[in-house]
Amino acid sequence: MARPSILVVFPLVLATLFATTANAQNYTAPAPSPLPDSSSPPPPPPQDSTTPPPPSPPPPTPSPSPPPPASSPPPPSPPPPASSPPPPPPASNWTPVANVNDPTTQQVAQFAVRIYALSTTQLKMQLLNVVSGETQPYNGGYNYHLIVTVAGGKKTQYDASVWGILGTMSWKLWSFTPI
Repeated sequence: MARPSILVVFPLVLATLFATTANAQNYTAPAPSPLPDSSSPPPPPPQDSTTPPPPSPPPPTPSPSPPPPASSPPPPSPPPPASSPPPPPPASNWTPVANVNDPTTQQVAQFAVRIYALSTTQLKMQLLNVVSGETQPYNGGYNYHLIVTVAGGKKTQYDASVWGILGTMSWKLWSFTPI
């Protein structure tokens, strides 16, 4: 039996490799199948010319949802745009701050004084103490209404309104007005 010559086999291997590479460059991935929880039905199978197509089932009719119980609260409002939270709502559900020397309350007051001093007055203001305060849950965080005493300002006491989410960088100074 004669063995094929390497000169005959090598061009065949090169031609096969070239054809495979050319086909791979023109390859397009098939479209992904719909997810199992998708509301659209899967595409029909390819039709065989000898079998008739199966009858299509009627589209499912959505079942009406039962009305919510009369005692349930209204659905939450949509979240605000990422750039800035909406202004605070009218005063309701405010809870007095039990301990004005609490580290969280002190940090919120320090934030208000620093932001006001940096952005508005360019004064070197320093927080002395928090006189009183109240909080209100709002928009995933809390509104803080604090009366603070400062040194280095035009006045000594200010009314500060702050919104923020504890443990994040999402904070906004709503107002900082002298009393």
